[in-house]
Amino acid sequence: MRTTVQVTGLATMLALVVCVSPVAAQNKDDKTAAPADARQQAIDSLVSAVNEAMKAPAGTVVYMADAASRAVTADPAAAVPMTLKVDYLKASDNKIYAPFTVTVPAGALGPGANLGVYVRLAARGAQPPAAQPAAVAEDPKKKKDDKKKKGKEAQDLASQAVSGVEYPWEDYYELAAAPRAPGGPLSFSRPFSVVTGDYDAYIALASREPAAAAGPLKIAVHKAEITVPNYWGSDFALSSVFVANKVSQLTEVPVGDAQKLKPYVIGNLEISPVFDGKFVSADELSVFFIIYNAAIGDDKKPDVVIEFQPYKKGPVGETTFRAVAPQKLNTETLPASFDVAQGHQLVGSLNVPVSAFEAGDYRLAIKVTDNKSGKSLTHDVAFTVAGS
Repeated sequence: MRTTVQVTGLATMLALVVCVSPVAAQNKDDKTAAPADARQQAIDSLVSAVNEAMKAPAGTVVYMADAASRAVTADPAAAVPMTLKVDYLKASDNKIYAPFTVTVPAGALGPGANLGVYVRLAARGAQPPAAQPAAVAEDPKKKKDDKKKKGKEAQDLASQAVSGVEYPWEDYYELAAAPRAPGGPLSFSRPFSVVTGDYDAYIALASREPAAAAGPLKIAVHKAEITVPNYWGSDFALSSVFVANKVSQLTEVPVGDAQKLKPYVIGNLEISPVFDGKFVSADELSVFFIIYNAAIGDDKKPDVVIEFQPYKKGPVGETTFRAVAPQKLNTETLPASFDVAQGHQLVGSLNVPVSAFEAGDYRLAIKVTDNKSGKSLTHDVAFTVAGS
């Protein structure tokens, strides 16, 4: 289902498009075995490795997989440090949209950056199936029919059946990871969409380079316990706070499978997140978040004030670094057409040239106050400005 949500903040009105659909269910009557080719065997090995990881605690485990037998064995002597960063936004149909980014050291799984990636979200503490189900074979007719889809179905952000077991979310990608900075770890981003709740998230990686085809397949599985927040209730809340060094305006908003390739597109803006908080003077410091469930008065308008205060860190503590005018979202600043019932949302945003800051370490204190309910929320953003 494609849902267009208007997002309003100061003089900016955005259209937040987050598209979700139910998990693709496994056809229980389909007894067709998967083709015994190298690609499908690699996918089966990733699935088997995640099944094993479901028995293990959170963390990253390396497995060696025999593709022919689909047997996987943990290799306690091997270590592949992986990280997973997940952000959250309100979607539609009581779902939460979650763009995520994974990092892995270059060369940790073998030469090159071409990876096979299997993603699974399972209920917290869920155990693997008692027996490995038949793999899901790709139906050429279905693939052909998918190309003909129009309207709603073609625009859905949907998981795909991979393992033969229905999970809240699973997906498989073949991609080329790339470092976010010269000499940095390989990185890639994708989204998922699920209802609020506690989950075990699994990211399984294996090299797709030809050199990795000989011998056992090395697979790294990262398991993380995540809690997907509930923005669909009545509690005053903020989305994840996005920190970026670049925000680009798009002429065309990606949907469906295209949205998976650009998970940090919010409305018609593509955000380039900065996860390590490091900026150079030529960058723009952009902060972006959405405010949920602010109290609404008889005028159908909220009354929210956002305060941004940067502090510079020093050897004896923090000192205030310049003043920033508060952002006010109320009857006087919002468009006359603003109406929560129509799906309009409140955006908190700050855009400052990094050249305005001296070199050093900073903390940006954010305070969001709902004047009509008396409630307030705070969030801190740590960032560093490199010297010239």
